[in-house]
Amino acid sequence: MNFQPALRLTLALLLAQATSVFAQKGASPAPLPPASSGNEISPPFSLTWHEPSDRLENKINTAKLNIVERRKIGARWAATVTGFKKPDASDPNAPKAPELRRVMFYFLGGQLSKDKGKDGKIAERLTGGQLVEVELQYEQDGWDEERYGACLGDKRQMLERLYGQGQQIVRNTAPTPDGNASQTLVGYKWNKNNTAVELIYFNVSTNTGEQTFHTLSLHYKRS
Repeated sequence: MNFQPALRLTLALLLAQATSVFAQKGASPAPLPPASSGNEISPPFSLTWHEPSDRLENKINTAKLNIVERRKIGARWAATVTGFKKPDASDPNAPKAPELRRVMFYFLGGQLSKDKGKDGKIAERLTGGQLVEVELQYEQDGWDEERYGACLGDKRQMLERLYGQGQQIVRNTAPTPDGNASQTLVGYKWNKNNTAVELIYFNVSTNTGEQTFHTLSLHYKRS
């Protein structure tokens, strides 16, 4: 069973469902969650909401990170970025595990442009978009569900210190559509005016126990 391609789509769909339910009810280290800037929850990396995609791409290049994918999702563009510094267990000042594996930046509007560089190669670039969501995905090789659960609790407490009491938006375990595995989704959300941050844990394991996929993610959003 190949987890990676299908599970990213499954996770996206489950998160959309969780957000819907909530609405009906009313080369750099991994960053700490940003403090509230008065009336809203700020995005990470000292970014600003509605930051132009052109400027953000420049910052990504300056930081020597890698944009591995740009794709259109509905009315938004998503850019997937990798290359973040891995936690160093021997360095007391290094970010603690789990590792920040990738970050997805979502832009409202914009377009994909292609320009020829001085070397003659065609380079893609997102232009004209405005930043409306940042998704940080954490994974750690060798971790089991218990360790992810402990990390989920630690991050939840940290977010509560920053933004106050959150609300649970989902907690369930169910079989996958093909019946060959089970999937667990746990999520919490903090709102402030038109901004929010969601803490999500997602786990899929085969019934035989041969393969398991975990990811812990933070989703910063502005409506």
